[in-house]
Amino acid sequence: MIELLGWIGLVISFFLMLYHQYMHANYDRVYDYIQKRYSAQTERIHFSSKDDHSQRTRKYSYYTAFFAGLLIILNMMSG
Repeated sequence: MIELLGWIGLVISFFLMLYHQYMHANYDRVYDYIQKRYSAQTERIHFSSKDDHSQRTRKYSYYTAFFAGLLIILNMMSG
C-alpha cells in the first residue's frame, strides 16, 4: 500500500513539474491565449508570474526526486 502511495505521489509531482515547466517556457503565449479566451467572462483574472512557475517547477522537481528515492528504497527493502 505504501508503495502505491509512492507511485501516485511520483506521477502527480512529475506531471505538475512538467506543467509548470511548460507554463514557464511558454508564459507569454499561454497567457495571451487565456486572456483573449476568458477575459470577456470575468474581470478578475489572476495570472501567476513567470517566477512563480519557476519556483513551483523546482519544488515539484524536489518532490519527484523524493518519491523516486522512496520507491528505490522500498524496492531494495522488499527484494
